[in-house]
Amino acid sequence: MDKYKKNYNEWEDDEDDGLPPIISSAELLANPPKLPEEVIEGVVRQGHKMMISGASKSGKSFLLIELAIALAEGTKWLGFQCRRSRVLYINLEIDPKSLLNRFYVIYEALGIKPRYYRDIVIWNLRGEAQPLDQLAPDLIHRACNLGVDVIILDPIYKVMMGDENNATDMAQFTNVFDKICYETGCTFVYSHHHSKGAQGFKRAMDRASGSSVFARDADAQVDMIQLNLVEVPSRNNPEESSATAWRLESSLREFRSFKPVNIWFEYPIHRVDEAGKLKKNYADGDPRANLTRSYKRNQTNESRKEEFDKAFDSNKRKDGTCFAFVLAEYLGIAERTVRDRVIEFSDEYITKKGIVSRKSEVGK
Repeated sequence: MDKYKKNYNEWEDDEDDGLPPIISSAELLANPPKLPEEVIEGVVRQGHKMMISGASKSGKSFLLIELAIALAEGTKWLGFQCRRSRVLYINLEIDPKSLLNRFYVIYEALGIKPRYYRDIVIWNLRGEAQPLDQLAPDLIHRACNLGVDVIILDPIYKVMMGDENNATDMAQFTNVFDKICYETGCTFVYSHHHSKGAQGFKRAMDRASGSSVFARDADAQVDMIQLNLVEVPSRNNPEESSATAWRLESSLREFRSFKPVNIWFEYPIHRVDEAGKLKKNYADGDPRANLTRSYKRNQTNESRKEEFDKAFDSNKRKDGTCFAFVLAEYLGIAERTVRDRVIEFSDEYITKKGIVSRKSEVGK
Protein backbone atom coordinates (compact mmCIF):
# COMPACT_ATOMS: atom_id res chain seq x y z
CA MET A 1 0.00 0.00 0.00
CA ASP A 2 2.92 2.35 0.66
CA LYS A 3 3.65 2.75 -3.04
CA TYR A 4 0.21 4.37 -3.46
CA LYS A 5 0.74 6.88 -0.64
CA LYS A 6 1.80 10.47 -1.13
CA ASN A 7 2.40 13.04 1.54
CA TYR A 8 0.24 16.17 1.76
CA ASN A 9 2.70 18.42 -0.05
CA GLU A 10 2.96 16.06 -3.02
CA TRP A 11 -0.84 16.06 -3.40
CA GLU A 12 -0.90 19.83 -3.03
CA ASP A 13 1.64 20.30 -5.81
CA ASP A 14 0.12 17.72 -8.16
CA GLU A 15 -1.93 20.13 -10.32
CA ASP A 16 -1.28 18.74 -13.80
CA ASP A 17 -4.26 16.35 -13.93
CA GLY A 18 -6.71 18.96 -15.23
CA LEU A 19 -8.94 18.69 -12.17
CA PRO A 20 -9.61 21.38 -9.54
CA PRO A 21 -7.00 21.40 -6.77
CA ILE A 22 -7.62 19.99 -3.30
CA ILE A 23 -8.05 22.89 -0.87
CA SER A 24 -7.33 22.76 2.85
CA SER A 25 -10.31 23.49 5.09
CA ALA A 26 -7.96 25.53 7.29
CA GLU A 27 -7.41 27.87 4.34
CA LEU A 28 -11.12 28.19 3.69
CA LEU A 29 -11.90 28.92 7.34
CA ALA A 30 -9.11 31.49 7.54
CA ASN A 31 -10.29 33.20 4.34
CA PRO A 32 -14.00 32.49 3.84
CA PRO A 33 -15.02 33.00 0.21
CA LYS A 34 -17.55 35.67 -0.66
CA LEU A 35 -20.91 34.12 -1.47
CA PRO A 36 -22.45 34.82 -4.90
CA GLU A 37 -25.09 37.56 -4.95
CA GLU A 38 -28.74 36.68 -4.51
CA VAL A 39 -30.54 36.89 -7.83
CA ILE A 40 -33.93 36.23 -6.23
CA GLU A 41 -33.70 37.28 -2.60
CA GLY A 42 -33.81 34.33 -0.24
CA VAL A 43 -34.30 31.85 -3.10
CA VAL A 44 -31.36 31.50 -5.52
CA ARG A 45 -27.86 32.91 -6.04
CA GLN A 46 -25.89 33.94 -9.10
CA GLY A 47 -24.51 30.94 -10.99
CA HIS A 48 -26.87 28.45 -9.34
CA LYS A 49 -29.71 26.29 -10.68
CA MET A 50 -33.44 26.77 -10.10
CA MET A 51 -36.33 24.53 -11.17
CA ILE A 52 -39.97 25.60 -11.32
CA SER A 53 -42.21 22.54 -11.28
CA GLY A 54 -45.93 22.23 -11.78
CA ALA A 55 -48.64 20.25 -13.54
CA SER A 56 -48.84 20.34 -17.33
CA LYS A 57 -50.77 23.39 -18.58
CA SER A 58 -50.58 24.95 -15.11
CA GLY A 59 -49.27 28.34 -16.27
CA LYS A 60 -45.57 27.77 -15.63
CA SER A 61 -44.65 29.77 -18.74
CA PHE A 62 -46.63 32.77 -17.49
CA LEU A 63 -44.79 32.47 -14.17
CA LEU A 64 -41.42 32.38 -15.97
CA ILE A 65 -42.27 35.40 -18.12
CA GLU A 66 -43.25 37.28 -14.95
CA LEU A 67 -39.89 36.25 -13.48
CA ALA A 68 -37.98 37.43 -16.58
CA ILE A 69 -39.70 40.83 -16.35
CA ALA A 70 -39.05 41.12 -12.59
CA LEU A 71 -35.36 40.32 -13.14
CA ALA A 72 -34.96 42.77 -16.00
CA GLU A 73 -36.77 45.57 -14.16
CA GLY A 74 -35.44 44.78 -10.68
CA THR A 75 -38.93 44.44 -9.19
CA LYS A 76 -40.58 41.78 -7.01
CA TRP A 77 -41.69 38.38 -8.26
CA LEU A 78 -44.57 37.04 -6.14
CA GLY A 79 -43.19 38.98 -3.17
CA PHE A 80 -39.52 38.05 -3.70
CA GLN A 81 -37.19 40.92 -4.59
CA CYS A 82 -35.20 40.34 -7.77
CA ARG A 83 -31.80 41.83 -8.55
CA ARG A 84 -31.79 43.71 -11.85
CA SER A 85 -30.33 41.30 -14.39
CA ARG A 86 -29.95 40.68 -18.10
CA VAL A 87 -32.01 37.64 -19.10
CA LEU A 88 -31.83 35.14 -21.95
CA TYR A 89 -35.25 33.50 -22.37
CA ILE A 90 -35.06 30.26 -24.37
CA ASN A 91 -38.49 29.43 -25.75
CA LEU A 92 -38.92 25.82 -26.86
CA GLU A 93 -42.70 25.46 -26.84
CA ILE A 94 -44.68 28.62 -27.61
CA ASP A 95 -45.26 30.14 -31.04
CA PRO A 96 -42.81 33.10 -31.26
CA LYS A 97 -45.53 35.67 -31.99
CA SER A 98 -47.66 34.34 -29.13
CA LEU A 99 -44.67 34.56 -26.79
CA LEU A 100 -44.04 38.22 -27.67
CA ASN A 101 -47.72 38.94 -27.12
CA ARG A 102 -47.53 37.32 -23.69
CA PHE A 103 -44.63 39.58 -22.71
CA TYR A 104 -46.63 42.60 -23.87
CA VAL A 105 -49.85 41.74 -22.01
CA ILE A 106 -48.00 40.66 -18.85
CA TYR A 107 -46.03 43.93 -18.72
CA GLU A 108 -49.32 45.78 -19.09
CA ALA A 109 -51.20 43.70 -16.49
CA LEU A 110 -48.38 44.05 -13.95
CA GLY A 111 -48.50 47.82 -14.38
CA ILE A 112 -44.73 47.96 -14.82
CA LYS A 113 -43.25 50.57 -17.14
CA PRO A 114 -40.82 48.68 -19.44
CA ARG A 115 -37.70 50.70 -18.69
CA TYR A 116 -35.25 47.83 -19.17
CA TYR A 117 -37.15 45.53 -21.56
CA ARG A 118 -34.07 45.46 -23.79
CA ASP A 119 -32.40 43.40 -21.06
CA ILE A 120 -34.68 40.50 -21.99
CA VAL A 121 -33.33 38.70 -25.06
CA ILE A 122 -35.30 35.81 -26.56
CA TRP A 123 -34.05 32.74 -28.39
CA ASN A 124 -36.99 31.03 -30.10
CA LEU A 125 -36.20 27.35 -30.67
CA ARG A 126 -39.67 25.92 -31.17
CA GLY A 127 -39.19 23.20 -33.76
CA GLU A 128 -35.41 23.44 -33.42
CA ALA A 129 -34.94 21.68 -30.07
CA GLN A 130 -32.13 19.15 -29.64
CA PRO A 131 -30.67 17.28 -26.65
CA LEU A 132 -29.12 19.68 -24.17
CA ASP A 133 -25.58 18.32 -24.53
CA GLN A 134 -25.76 19.18 -28.25
CA LEU A 135 -27.37 22.57 -27.63
CA ALA A 136 -25.04 23.54 -24.77
CA PRO A 137 -22.02 24.77 -26.83
CA ASP A 138 -24.16 27.24 -28.81
CA LEU A 139 -26.10 28.22 -25.68
CA ILE A 140 -22.89 28.93 -23.74
CA HIS A 141 -21.38 30.88 -26.66
CA ARG A 142 -24.47 33.07 -27.12
CA ALA A 143 -25.00 33.66 -23.42
CA CYS A 144 -21.39 34.83 -23.01
CA ASN A 145 -21.57 37.08 -26.06
CA LEU A 146 -24.84 38.62 -24.90
CA GLY A 147 -23.51 39.23 -21.39
CA VAL A 148 -26.58 37.75 -19.69
CA ASP A 149 -26.87 37.01 -15.96
CA VAL A 150 -29.81 34.59 -16.02
CA ILE A 151 -30.80 31.90 -18.52
CA ILE A 152 -34.45 30.79 -18.47
CA LEU A 153 -35.21 27.60 -20.42
CA ASP A 154 -38.85 26.66 -20.92
CA PRO A 155 -39.55 23.73 -20.79
CA ILE A 156 -36.70 21.36 -19.93
CA TYR A 157 -38.34 18.19 -21.31
CA LYS A 158 -37.85 19.52 -24.85
CA VAL A 159 -34.07 19.10 -24.48
CA MET A 160 -34.12 15.97 -22.31
CA MET A 161 -31.26 13.50 -22.67
CA GLY A 162 -32.17 9.86 -22.09
CA ASP A 163 -34.90 8.47 -19.86
CA GLU A 164 -36.12 10.87 -17.18
CA ASN A 165 -36.78 7.91 -14.88
CA ASN A 166 -33.24 6.58 -15.20
CA ALA A 167 -30.90 7.88 -12.47
CA THR A 168 -27.76 7.49 -14.60
CA ASP A 169 -29.28 9.33 -17.56
CA MET A 170 -30.47 12.14 -15.33
CA ALA A 171 -27.09 12.44 -13.61
CA GLN A 172 -25.50 12.98 -17.05
CA PHE A 173 -28.26 15.42 -17.98
CA THR A 174 -27.84 17.54 -14.85
CA ASN A 175 -24.06 17.57 -15.35
CA VAL A 176 -24.78 19.67 -18.45
CA PHE A 177 -26.65 22.16 -16.23
CA ASP A 178 -23.50 22.48 -14.13
CA LYS A 179 -21.38 23.02 -17.25
CA ILE A 180 -23.70 25.81 -18.45
CA CYS A 181 -23.56 27.55 -15.06
CA TYR A 182 -19.77 27.11 -14.78
CA GLU A 183 -18.96 28.29 -18.30
CA THR A 184 -21.32 31.27 -18.32
CA GLY A 185 -21.53 32.26 -14.65
CA CYS A 186 -25.28 32.52 -15.18
CA THR A 187 -28.14 31.43 -12.98
CA PHE A 188 -29.94 28.66 -14.87
CA VAL A 189 -33.74 28.54 -14.45
CA TYR A 190 -35.89 25.86 -16.06
CA SER A 191 -39.41 24.48 -15.84
CA HIS A 192 -40.53 20.86 -15.50
CA HIS A 193 -43.85 19.04 -15.15
CA HIS A 194 -45.31 17.00 -12.30
CA SER A 195 -45.69 13.25 -12.42
CA LYS A 196 -49.23 11.97 -13.05
CA GLY A 197 -51.89 11.77 -10.36
CA ALA A 198 -52.71 13.67 -7.18
CA GLN A 199 -49.70 15.48 -5.72
CA GLY A 200 -50.99 17.06 -2.52
CA PHE A 201 -49.75 14.26 -0.24
CA LYS A 202 -46.17 14.62 -1.55
CA ARG A 203 -43.42 16.98 -0.50
CA ALA A 204 -42.63 19.73 -3.03
CA MET A 205 -39.35 18.06 -4.03
CA ASP A 206 -41.11 14.77 -4.83
CA ARG A 207 -43.73 16.07 -7.25
CA ALA A 208 -41.58 16.58 -10.33
CA SER A 209 -41.72 13.81 -12.92
CA GLY A 210 -38.78 11.45 -13.33
CA SER A 211 -35.86 10.26 -11.24
CA SER A 212 -35.30 11.84 -7.84
CA VAL A 213 -31.72 12.54 -9.02
CA PHE A 214 -33.18 15.12 -11.41
CA ALA A 215 -35.63 16.58 -8.91
CA ARG A 216 -33.00 17.04 -6.20
CA ASP A 217 -30.25 18.47 -8.41
CA ALA A 218 -31.48 22.06 -8.41
CA ASP A 219 -30.14 24.49 -5.82
CA ALA A 220 -33.64 25.92 -5.59
CA GLN A 221 -36.89 24.18 -6.43
CA VAL A 222 -40.11 26.19 -6.49
CA ASP A 223 -43.20 24.06 -6.93
CA MET A 224 -46.68 25.28 -7.87
CA ILE A 225 -49.72 23.16 -7.10
CA GLN A 226 -53.39 23.96 -7.74
CA LEU A 227 -55.75 24.34 -4.79
CA ASN A 228 -59.29 23.02 -4.70
CA LEU A 229 -61.63 25.79 -3.61
CA VAL A 230 -63.67 23.64 -1.22
CA GLU A 231 -64.00 26.62 1.07
CA VAL A 232 -64.83 29.13 -1.66
CA PRO A 233 -63.58 32.52 -0.51
CA SER A 234 -65.57 35.68 -0.88
CA ARG A 235 -64.39 37.14 -4.15
CA ASN A 236 -64.70 40.86 -3.68
CA ASN A 237 -61.88 41.68 -6.07
CA PRO A 238 -62.61 41.60 -9.82
CA GLU A 239 -59.40 39.65 -10.51
CA GLU A 240 -60.69 36.77 -8.34
CA SER A 241 -64.01 36.32 -10.16
CA SER A 242 -62.70 33.62 -12.51
CA ALA A 243 -59.24 33.04 -11.05
CA THR A 244 -57.64 29.72 -10.24
CA ALA A 245 -55.84 29.23 -6.95
CA TRP A 246 -52.28 27.95 -6.45
CA ARG A 247 -49.71 27.40 -3.73
CA LEU A 248 -45.96 27.88 -4.14
CA GLU A 249 -43.74 25.65 -2.00
CA SER A 250 -39.98 25.34 -2.00
CA SER A 251 -36.98 23.14 -1.39
CA LEU A 252 -33.85 25.31 -1.13
CA ARG A 253 -30.20 24.42 -0.74
CA GLU A 254 -28.73 27.85 0.09
CA PHE A 255 -31.57 29.24 2.17
CA ARG A 256 -34.28 28.11 4.54
CA SER A 257 -37.31 27.02 2.53
CA PHE A 258 -39.80 29.84 2.46
CA LYS A 259 -43.28 29.71 3.96
CA PRO A 260 -45.79 28.53 1.31
CA VAL A 261 -47.13 31.40 -0.79
CA ASN A 262 -50.76 31.28 -1.93
CA ILE A 263 -51.45 32.94 -5.26
CA TRP A 264 -54.31 33.66 -7.65
CA PHE A 265 -53.89 33.25 -11.40
CA GLU A 266 -56.13 35.54 -13.40
CA TYR A 267 -54.97 35.64 -17.00
CA PRO A 268 -52.32 36.73 -17.71
CA ILE A 269 -50.65 37.16 -14.31
CA HIS A 270 -50.32 35.69 -10.82
CA ARG A 271 -51.08 37.72 -7.70
CA VAL A 272 -50.21 36.91 -4.10
CA ASP A 273 -53.21 36.18 -1.89
CA GLU A 274 -52.51 39.05 0.48
CA ALA A 275 -55.92 38.70 2.17
CA GLY A 276 -55.27 35.08 3.19
CA LYS A 277 -58.44 33.76 1.55
CA LEU A 278 -56.71 30.59 0.34
CA LYS A 279 -55.14 29.56 3.63
CA LYS A 280 -57.60 26.74 4.33
CA ASN A 281 -57.77 25.35 0.79
CA TYR A 282 -55.69 22.35 -0.24
CA ALA A 283 -54.54 20.42 -3.29
CA ASP A 284 -55.79 17.04 -4.51
CA GLY A 285 -54.40 14.32 -2.25
CA ASP A 286 -53.51 16.62 0.65
CA PRO A 287 -54.79 14.91 3.82
CA ARG A 288 -55.47 18.31 5.36
CA ALA A 289 -58.38 18.69 2.95
CA ASN A 290 -60.38 16.70 5.52
CA LEU A 291 -60.11 19.70 7.81
CA THR A 292 -62.79 21.44 5.79
CA ARG A 293 -65.19 18.73 6.91
CA SER A 294 -64.04 18.47 10.53
CA TYR A 295 -66.16 19.35 13.49
CA LYS A 296 -63.23 20.94 15.35
CA ARG A 297 -64.18 19.47 18.73
CA ASN A 298 -67.76 20.75 18.72
CA GLN A 299 -68.95 17.62 20.51
CA THR A 300 -67.55 18.66 23.88
CA ASN A 301 -69.35 15.91 25.82
CA GLU A 302 -67.23 13.18 24.21
CA SER A 303 -64.21 11.86 25.95
CA ARG A 304 -60.75 12.68 24.66
CA LYS A 305 -60.30 9.07 23.61
CA GLU A 306 -63.48 9.02 21.56
CA GLU A 307 -62.57 12.35 20.08
CA PHE A 308 -59.09 11.09 19.15
CA ASP A 309 -60.56 7.91 17.63
CA LYS A 310 -62.92 9.95 15.46
CA ALA A 311 -60.12 12.27 14.36
CA PHE A 312 -57.95 9.32 13.42
CA ASP A 313 -60.73 7.53 11.50
CA SER A 314 -61.68 10.72 9.64
CA ASN A 315 -58.14 11.41 8.46
CA LYS A 316 -56.40 8.07 8.09
CA ARG A 317 -54.81 7.26 4.76
CA LYS A 318 -55.20 4.16 2.60
CA ASP A 319 -52.39 2.44 4.51
CA GLY A 320 -54.27 2.93 7.80
CA THR A 321 -51.92 5.61 9.18
CA CYS A 322 -52.38 9.30 9.82
CA PHE A 323 -50.02 12.28 9.89
CA ALA A 324 -49.64 13.80 13.37
CA PHE A 325 -49.83 17.34 11.99
CA VAL A 326 -53.18 16.54 10.34
CA LEU A 327 -54.60 15.26 13.65
CA ALA A 328 -53.30 18.42 15.34
CA GLU A 329 -55.07 20.71 12.87
CA TYR A 330 -58.24 18.61 12.94
CA LEU A 331 -58.45 18.67 16.73
CA GLY A 332 -57.24 22.26 17.08
CA ILE A 333 -54.31 21.27 19.28
CA ALA A 334 -50.52 21.44 19.03
CA GLU A 335 -48.64 18.60 17.36
CA ARG A 336 -46.79 17.90 20.63
CA THR A 337 -50.20 17.43 22.26
CA VAL A 338 -50.98 14.76 19.67
CA ARG A 339 -47.81 12.96 20.78
CA ASP A 340 -49.01 13.26 24.40
CA ARG A 341 -52.36 11.75 23.43
CA VAL A 342 -50.63 8.84 21.69
CA ILE A 343 -48.66 8.20 24.89
CA GLU A 344 -51.88 8.46 26.89
CA PHE A 345 -53.55 5.94 24.57
CA SER A 346 -50.41 3.85 24.07
CA ASP A 347 -52.34 0.60 24.49
CA GLU A 348 -53.90 1.30 21.08
CA TYR A 349 -51.74 3.90 19.24
CA ILE A 350 -48.08 4.37 18.34
CA THR A 351 -46.23 7.18 16.56
CA LYS A 352 -43.01 7.17 14.56
CA LYS A 353 -41.46 10.05 12.60
CA GLY A 354 -44.67 12.09 12.69
CA ILE A 355 -46.94 9.22 11.58
CA VAL A 356 -49.58 7.80 13.93
CA SER A 357 -50.72 4.15 13.62
CA ARG A 358 -53.10 1.80 15.39
CA LYS A 359 -51.22 -1.13 16.86
CA SER A 360 -53.95 -3.50 15.74
CA GLU A 361 -53.43 -2.43 12.10
CA VAL A 362 -49.63 -2.42 11.98
CA GLY A 363 -48.28 -5.01 9.57
CA LYS A 364 -51.61 -5.76 7.94
